Amino acid sequence: MVRRTGADYRTLVSALKRHREGMTVADMTARTALPLHSVRELVPRAADEYNARLKVSGSGEILYSFPGNFKSRYRGFGASFGSFSEKALSALGSFFSSAFKVWIMIMLAGYFVLFILLTLAAVFLTVAASGSSGRRGGRRSSGGQGSAFFISRMTSMIFRFWFYSSLGGGGERGYSRNYPLRGSAGGRGGDERPFYKKVFSFVFGDGDPNKAWEKTEAIQVIGYLRKNNGVISLPEFAILTGMNIQKAEREILSYCVNYGGMPEATEDGTVIYRFDSLLLAAEKETAVKQDAVKSRWKFSANTDKTNTALTFVNLANLGFGCYFLYFVLNLDAMRAGRIIAGSFLFRFVNNFLALHGIPPAPSITIVLGIVPIAFSLLFWGIPALRKGRIKKKNAAITLENRRKKGFARIWDKPLAVTEEDLRNAVRTAGEGEGAEPEGNENTNRIIKEMGVYSIPEAAYDERGRLVYSFTGLDEEKKALETYRAGVDKSKHDLGKIVFDSGA
Repeated sequence: MVRRTGADYRTLVSALKRHREGMTVADMTARTALPLHSVRELVPRAADEYNARLKVSGSGEILYSFPGNFKSRYRGFGASFGSFSEKALSALGSFFSSAFKVWIMIMLAGYFVLFILLTLAAVFLTVAASGSSGRRGGRRSSGGQGSAFFISRMTSMIFRFWFYSSLGGGGERGYSRNYPLRGSAGGRGGDERPFYKKVFSFVFGDGDPNKAWEKTEAIQVIGYLRKNNGVISLPEFAILTGMNIQKAEREILSYCVNYGGMPEATEDGTVIYRFDSLLLAAEKETAVKQDAVKSRWKFSANTDKTNTALTFVNLANLGFGCYFLYFVLNLDAMRAGRIIAGSFLFRFVNNFLALHGIPPAPSITIVLGIVPIAFSLLFWGIPALRKGRIKKKNAAITLENRRKKGFARIWDKPLAVTEEDLRNAVRTAGEGEGAEPEGNENTNRIIKEMGVYSIPEAAYDERGRLVYSFTGLDEEKKALETYRAGVDKSKHDLGKIVFDSGA
């Protein structure tokens, strides 16, 4: 009788729900009448989905128990709602991020240009007006035309600066032959990103430096398995992934589901995980880097000089916004003649709007006051919040990288572990600049986390150092080596090619 895999899995889960205290593969087969090979194939999937706890009996048999509430990690309302919420938030985040980028392009550069042009217009149109009051040689002064030409050239220059200039580094390409940019061919090298990309880098950062980490991690684990007869222990998995023991115990079951693994027990009761299917390979073993670590997040790819320049531009917008808001809130004092100093630009804009039938006070208050001030605060607020999040993420990455090195040191010589050994080990974690110094709190945490799996004995040596001995871990390591040595490699030999479709 042939059964569907989905139906088989539901049958197995139903049996596990009724006997959550612990079942062996043989128990599951007896309760469900499923083929033994199907149970062996499906039980890692159930153990992963419902957070099974593995126990080893005195005879060396593995029991699967479910002490929790037997809640699925991947199905049901909670899991579906969580997945939907995550996707919805991601989509909304992308939308608002794109919209905010457009707003930044308009606000940061647009308002900066607007304020500069208003200032220039106020100055040059005043000069043109005063020059046109008299005639020289029967001709009207060309000050107005010169002002218009100057403003046009300024607008063109700022446009090129926004989309092509590097702000202290270089452009991706020159705007024209007449305006070569630094960093282009023949120029001085440097950061060749356009200005607007540097603005986005300052506000939003440059993305996750470890977005492909899951693939990198899986390749590391699979490479380790193929190099070690398809057998791995939980401490070794924790060393490769940098996870604490509790998380590693959950995630290794996911690896069993994805890559055909199966937990087993050695003669002395040590739980190991076998991945025989990964050994059936046609190609020779390729070198896989086993000590890769995650990269730390960076605030921005910009230089300090670039970020300082962006801060200055935003500060200018904030200053102009405060200027206009101050005078519009003190209109009565201005009309009474009590505030005169520095009001030239405000008077010019006020008169210009009134001349064109636009209410000056509300327009200046909102457009030239509140909006640029609010944007300027947001322009600094988002990076400030992002900086705090980056600090937390880097702290987690630092701990993960150090955990790899610390666990590896304990596994290497489990009977002689000192805090000094661990500090020396984690110094090679490749964390980069900005990482916190290695301290006793880090080494103590690593020892405690491994102690959850194997309780150590502590004693002082002749030099007065506290030495930890993970006796259980040492015994497990020896049992693992014996088990690996007993793996029959001939079962995983492909043998000679007996058929070739191209022959």
